[in-house]
Amino acid sequence: MTAEEPSLPAHVRMWMPQPKRGRGPAPAYSREQIADAAIGIADRDGLGAVSMRKVAAELGTGAMSLYRYVENKHCLYELMADRMLGRREWPELTGDWRTDLRDLARGQRAIMLEHPWLTEVWSGRPTLGPNMLAGLERALSIVDGLGMGIDDMFETVGMIDAWVTGYVKNELAARADLGGVAGEELQRQLGGYVESLVASGEYPYFTRIVREARGPHSTYGEHFERTLDRLLAGIEATLPPRGRE
Repeated sequence: MTAEEPSLPAHVRMWMPQPKRGRGPAPAYSREQIADAAIGIADRDGLGAVSMRKVAAELGTGAMSLYRYVENKHCLYELMADRMLGRREWPELTGDWRTDLRDLARGQRAIMLEHPWLTEVWSGRPTLGPNMLAGLERALSIVDGLGMGIDDMFETVGMIDAWVTGYVKNELAARADLGGVAGEELQRQLGGYVESLVASGEYPYFTRIVREARGPHSTYGEHFERTLDRLLAGIEATLPPRGRE
């Protein structure tokens, strides 16, 4: 790197090709082993519990030895985020973009519900790791051939990704606040208070939601599917004519 070239952040630099090693001992750990150890800690105790020291303890080594592989905690999060995509088995693409985008969204929701800490490390955190790049290639291949340029293709799959992440964040927050209660059970528990609001006559739209809307009576999964339907319909409506066929 010359003096004029900007230095890359550590979490980007970590993916750069490494110089060939000379003679000497081979690395004791793979990136996958380090990431798996960190993921195990996050699954048990939350993302805040992940540290170089604890990951090293999981691997049976000293914390300083890990700095040969990852420079800081940001890099460790980067490894975890990339590794999670590599550990998941995604369904075969069908060739129907609606079905395949739906499967992509469902899979993303499922993995974040299984590992809630992922909403923190995936949000707005672009990465150039191999599994993330493979996932991007797969996602873009779904919308290829719909008449869009690469900008619109990238924005379309990015919109799905951002929407699912935001949806799951709200879902997890609601589950935590309401103890996992939803749908009819939530309506039953809040019944008295809700009826008092309706009876006041001050909230006509809220009253319509209570009396007419399906949403308050739905499970999280049902609401996700209906909202995803609307999102896919919006994508279809903005496609070039031949892409809607």
